[in-house]
Amino acid sequence: MKKRWMVLPAAALLCLAAGAQADTARVTSGSIEKTVFGTGEIQPASQPGVYAEIDAEVVEWYVEMGDAVKAGDVLMKLENDDLASDVAQLEYEIQLAQSDVLYTKTHTQYNYRQATYEDGSRRFDVNTGEPLMEKYSNEITIRAPSDGRVMAVYIEPGDDSLAVYREYGCVVMLSTDGRMKVELEGIESVELAYDQQVRVVGEDIDTTGNVISLTRHGTEAVIQVNSDEFPMDAPVTVTTLDGEVIGEGILEINKPMAVSSYGGTVKGLSWNVKVGKYLERYDVIARIEWDEIPLYYDNDKVLREYTKTKVELEKAMEKQEQLAIVASCDGRIASIDVEKGDSVSAGTKVMSIVESDAGMQLILEIDELDIPMVQAGQTATLSVDALPDVTLTGVVQKIAPLGSTETSVTTYDVYIELTGEVDSRVLGGMNVSGEIQVSSAQNTLLLDSEALKKDADGWYVQMQSGEYRQVEIGVMTDSQVQILSGLSEGEMVVY
Repeated sequence: MKKRWMVLPAAALLCLAAGAQADTARVTSGSIEKTVFGTGEIQPASQPGVYAEIDAEVVEWYVEMGDAVKAGDVLMKLENDDLASDVAQLEYEIQLAQSDVLYTKTHTQYNYRQATYEDGSRRFDVNTGEPLMEKYSNEITIRAPSDGRVMAVYIEPGDDSLAVYREYGCVVMLSTDGRMKVELEGIESVELAYDQQVRVVGEDIDTTGNVISLTRHGTEAVIQVNSDEFPMDAPVTVTTLDGEVIGEGILEINKPMAVSSYGGTVKGLSWNVKVGKYLERYDVIARIEWDEIPLYYDNDKVLREYTKTKVELEKAMEKQEQLAIVASCDGRIASIDVEKGDSVSAGTKVMSIVESDAGMQLILEIDELDIPMVQAGQTATLSVDALPDVTLTGVVQKIAPLGSTETSVTTYDVYIELTGEVDSRVLGGMNVSGEIQVSSAQNTLLLDSEALKKDADGWYVQMQSGEYRQVEIGVMTDSQVQILSGLSEGEMVVY
């Protein structure tokens, strides 16, 4: 190494001059950029899967590949026969339990009589000799189970309340939330929006309502009217505020409460049990006469059984709601992964959606020799194989921690978020290639890379004078290298 720093004698210089012509390079100033190359493909930035939440069978779907969907749209229908059977059984059991609760709560007038043995002989207290009395009632009071407006009264004095109940499903119908609704199907000519105000018209009915539900791509809707002063089960026509007909339906109670009765003769109705009147909870509706009915019911036990059955039914109904597969976001259907008749278990992916407005991302494969230079935040410039006139720019977001090896070559996935406006012709799955800028320098000294030499002591160059000079370098590419120290602009080196 000491010889590198010696000035050659004139004779040696003459020999060099007489020999082969050496290449020279001048130290210049400018900019330098180091990049690494990669290839990959474009993918949607967000493509969430849609999963079954319950074991069931696929019976129908309502979308095809590429269809636009809104969050909450029903995409697919599943079926579970066992669950349907459980719900039906629990609904029957809840009716029985509810009737027991109502029965134990309705006895309000009691009489007492002397208790008797099975053979009819009277019973007495063994200590005092006083007659033993037992409680019984032959009159029941039906009370309003909640606040609400009377919408229908089906009983009159003298009626068999059980016969009325069997015919109409209740003896009195209440509206509990002050609202009514209209369910529409087969909407085709009008595009509705959630919470849109519409007009509801029928015989002696002219009011407004709001769209509170849209399903099946807007072909089905529920219109809510913020009043329950209109007749229930009345035919109505729903139009836009401009008069365009949306559809026809029946005006129903939004949250009905059916008051039940399970036997006895109606003795009389309360004065305010009339259509349109408002009842408060526990208001008397009617009094019913029975034959003598001993009161041996344990009301606490009945209430516990009713509560238990109600909880079981609510859980079963929640599972039943999961049979409707709905979109989790706005977007387009990217894949349908099951077929009609397939059995799926909870957690099975049935579809995927390319989320709207989520943008696109690139996944580049970078060689293991280059990956140490790549970091988050670096910029990338790429071209699309299918669109030669399109150039994409982006920023490195993350780097896969585990590489993939094929034919002895290991590469790492680098995720790049696109920046700026993306040409509408660019689609998911297209192949791309390009470069990531890993380092750069501006207004710096530059030298041809071929003029640089290296030994155990570091990098050095040979000057035209024959002097060997040690240099410090920065960014280095295949053609140029950044000189940090050891040379000045305009100096010539030979190699």
